[in-house]
Amino acid sequence: MVIGDLLQEAVQALAEAGIEQPRLDAEVLLAHLLHQERLYLLMHRTDTVSQETVDTFQDLIKRRTNHEPIAYIVGHREFMSLDFAVSPGVLIPRPDTETLVELVLETYPKTEPITILDLCTGSGAIAVSLAHYLPQSRVTAVDINPICIETAQKNAKHNGVDTRMKVLAADVLKPLPLLGTFDCVVSNPPYIPTKMVATLDADVQDFEPHTALDGGDDGLVFYRHIIKNISGLLRPGGLLAFEIGHDQKDAVLALMKESENFAGTGTKCDLAGITRVVFGWLKP
Repeated sequence: MVIGDLLQEAVQALAEAGIEQPRLDAEVLLAHLLHQERLYLLMHRTDTVSQETVDTFQDLIKRRTNHEPIAYIVGHREFMSLDFAVSPGVLIPRPDTETLVELVLETYPKTEPITILDLCTGSGAIAVSLAHYLPQSRVTAVDINPICIETAQKNAKHNGVDTRMKVLAADVLKPLPLLGTFDCVVSNPPYIPTKMVATLDADVQDFEPHTALDGGDDGLVFYRHIIKNISGLLRPGGLLAFEIGHDQKDAVLALMKESENFAGTGTKCDLAGITRVVFGWLKP
């Protein structure tokens, strides 16, 4: 079978399954299988592929028609122009989360030594990115999930920051080990209200770990706990920055104000103009 026909069959199957971007997904999967860029497919539409390749590709397409996320099928995802391994059990990094990383990069010069704590690190996308783009930084990443711990360590090594980043197993909702205090604390915690998890798209609800999504009855459990205990983790004058859900700005800002721990607070929007980050400076 030639590449063009193989792709057309795949696009039709994905479209019939309700996949939003059937051509893009088909091209990504075939390019991944052939170890080529997507442009290669356009330039070689009449090339014949082996029956083994056809069979393997059709297996990948079947997984996608069942709404398994592309990132899990290919085993990696790009984030902040870096490559991250992902697998079932680990939340897939989203472009929206880059807003949180960009805030920290805008705040601290590359030449400044800085210590950073990333709570609920997942794949390690935030922690690894900050370690990569802030070469004088020392980063500690925390997660409760053993799969996340292993994946974050793998991603730190893959991106060449493992000598400046350590990954620890701990429950963020319980007293943490004696970590000391940090110049900056960041977190993209679970923030979906429990009752809303069942309404998420099948790609998310059926495949991604609910422990990385479920933020309790009001979606604020992790924010509430971290803010309450931040003085034991953050140095006076240090920055606490959260990713938040699209409608959580006022609630998280109110938690910061009620704590009376912060000298100032602010927000940052993503490229769509949605408030994606809430941050505050711990009182000196």
